[in-house]
Amino acid sequence: MPTEKLFVHVDLGDSKKVLAGQLIVDDAQGRFKYAKAYIDNPRAFALDPINLPLNDEVHENPRTRETPGVFGVLIDAGPDEWGRRQLTKTRKPPPVSHCEFLLAASGEGVGALHFTAEIDEKPKPTPPRPFENVVHLQHIAEDIEAGREVDQSLEPYFFHGSGLGGARPKTLIEHEGRSWIAKFNRDIDLVDMCKVEYVSMRMAREAGITVPDVKIGATARGPVLLVERFDHSDKGQHHLVSVASLINKFDITQFDEAAMSYPGIYQLGVRISSNTDFLGEDVLRRMLFNIAIGNTDDHLRNHAFYKMANTSEYLFTPGYDIVPNTGLQGSHAIALGAFGNSPSRDNIEAAAQRMGVDHARAVKIAGEVLAVTNGWQDRMTEADVVASDIAILERCFAFQSVVQEFVDRAA
Repeated sequence: MPTEKLFVHVDLGDSKKVLAGQLIVDDAQGRFKYAKAYIDNPRAFALDPINLPLNDEVHENPRTRETPGVFGVLIDAGPDEWGRRQLTKTRKPPPVSHCEFLLAASGEGVGALHFTAEIDEKPKPTPPRPFENVVHLQHIAEDIEAGREVDQSLEPYFFHGSGLGGARPKTLIEHEGRSWIAKFNRDIDLVDMCKVEYVSMRMAREAGITVPDVKIGATARGPVLLVERFDHSDKGQHHLVSVASLINKFDITQFDEAAMSYPGIYQLGVRISSNTDFLGEDVLRRMLFNIAIGNTDDHLRNHAFYKMANTSEYLFTPGYDIVPNTGLQGSHAIALGAFGNSPSRDNIEAAAQRMGVDHARAVKIAGEVLAVTNGWQDRMTEADVVASDIAILERCFAFQSVVQEFVDRAA
């Protein structure tokens, strides 16, 4: 593998990108060094408060079968699985390495990071994507899903990577003066995922979880789900780092149950932030809701912390990709508590205790989650989810009973 390099730029909150540092990757390792001017900037911050502390040292990351040599916080800002498929279809030659993907999708991912191949190169602006293009973009997504060739002239309109995880077809859309991620259905979906995710996110908000605004739209090619971007606001671009990157885990063979768990997310937040008075409750509520709706695809890239523009404190991000997983029920992607990945009342109790949530408060949170999710069938019906889809979802929502057992035990 030839040595690769890229320069990392960051938006500090005023829409002006400043050079933060350089990454060099060779066969053995990746090396990142902050630019001196960035270190001296009073507004500078560590891109990763654990693995890339803000100093003048060369930070090294080994390159092995399990680790790419590229620091996870940079991968977070790059294309996800769907974005990589888009780039592979639309770039000639297609990108292959992590660095090539980051350069090809610079500015199209989540957060405040941008990438260039040369030190004096300006990060490219994001092209406009009016909502009126969404039907056309759905057609493009279908072509990519089916493996068909795509019109190369349309490449500037593709959303190269969300950084928010997942393989679902998606694109960026500007609508009503706000930035959204538009998600499309796939032919292989067992249920209408756009409508199901719309209902799930709305239920999450009613259950007390902070989530982005969501809308469902009807088009000539079927429904589209709009999820407002929480990493951008009128204050600027907000810097994000996933939990997976913070604990520096890239492969399932590196599984560490203590870190790769909901209590582990809480402990990580305590480590990087001082604003954690309600973090234990927030993480527990999200865990209980995911159990109740059968969202077992709750891996560590679907949990993150972010530093909002012009602030210094890392916060737990709003919830995203909260949707039942029709492919696997029961066993979650990360551990729930001391008793592993499977939902049980003992596991819930152990998790709450480790996150510093007293029993009475944990029971109250569980009751609030159940008060919303117990009516899930009616909510799906109101959103025009068909009866056959609701029947498939029954097995996802079956684990509400475990949350109910936790509540009943306290009665």
